[in-house]
Amino acid sequence: MASAQQGLVAGSNEIAKGKGCKTDKTRRSWSTKEEEILLASLKELVVLGWKADNGFKAGYLHKLEEAMRKEFPDTDIKGMPHINSKLGAWKRNYNSLCLILDKTGVGFNSKGTFMIDCNNEQWEQIVVVDKNAGTMCFKSWPMFEGWQEVFGKDRAMAKLQNT
Repeated sequence: MASAQQGLVAGSNEIAKGKGCKTDKTRRSWSTKEEEILLASLKELVVLGWKADNGFKAGYLHKLEEAMRKEFPDTDIKGMPHINSKLGAWKRNYNSLCLILDKTGVGFNSKGTFMIDCNNEQWEQIVVVDKNAGTMCFKSWPMFEGWQEVFGKDRAMAKLQNT
């Protein structure tokens, strides 16, 4: 019985913290509902004129933090680092998806699940060009259309600057 209790204790978070393991306090898991509210709040800021050609105006993270707190009063979400980190990840994925979907014969599947549809040869070529794309093939991207509304101009400007 003592060994069973030790096994239980050894697997607990208390022991891991006690042994000098570092926990990353800036990382957090987002629920689907939290992500939906964040995207809706971003869209609202775009409509209200908080978005300029080169990004959002100063103070936008505070506005997003307020919107999240309004919807989730007990939330621990902060503008820095949580929202800023989430937006960076979304923008990276959005840019990768744009590059992927620009390729001939590549698109989202017809099932409406927003999964990338291409053959293996195309996928191998995509991953060579964009390392971020490596894990994107079998995931669903239902927020892509919302990201277009929020990041679309940024993407168009980046394309113009690269040509």
